[in-house]
Amino acid sequence: MAVLALPADLHAQAPYACVTKGATLEYANYNESDKLQGYTRREIVEVSDLSGGNYDLRIENSRVKKPGKKKAGKNMQLTIHEIRQGCAQAFPMDTEGSVSIIEGKETFLLPSRLAVGYQLPIGDVRLDTGGVPSVATVTENEVIGREEVTTPAGTFKCYVLKQTITSSLMGMAGMTMTTKSWYCRNVGVVKSETMMGNHLMHREELVTFKSKKR
Repeated sequence: MAVLALPADLHAQAPYACVTKGATLEYANYNESDKLQGYTRREIVEVSDLSGGNYDLRIENSRVKKPGKKKAGKNMQLTIHEIRQGCAQAFPMDTEGSVSIIEGKETFLLPSRLAVGYQLPIGDVRLDTGGVPSVATVTENEVIGREEVTTPAGTFKCYVLKQTITSSLMGMAGMTMTTKSWYCRNVGVVKSETMMGNHLMHREELVTFKSKKR
């Protein structure tokens, strides 16, 4: 696997994710009509530094009516083990906590050193979707660009990751979607767009980012 085969010195840099306890990231979410549907807040409530660029994170996801306002929906506790050897998870986490990776996790890892044209692993990933087994087949997983992105949260230097994934549930033919995600070091996803063919399915962008350090 390309990610796991990277030399150890490439993992010295900070990951493309926020690993600062107490940090808060708020996102605006848009539907297939590109209409604002609401906001989500992700709070880093616990960080365990396991040394060697390895971290365990506990993230609290919640819905809010507006950025900076009180929570409007049920909180969701997630224990995430995606930050290891300088790698961040490159799999969308807005899944209401119902999707967990059983096999093939390395396919969704983003190394701490990137370059345009970098090819990440592809193949089948087995998932548990709310207790129902499913398979995600990744056919495209590439860093396609480097851009400076401006959102209400600020201006960020990002690498753009493009992933094409076909999901199948209980052996039934699934849907193929392509997601472009803009990743910033020490922050994570700044914005993302998910398409089915030429049709927008979901879009999100970072609207506030509060952290003790960047």
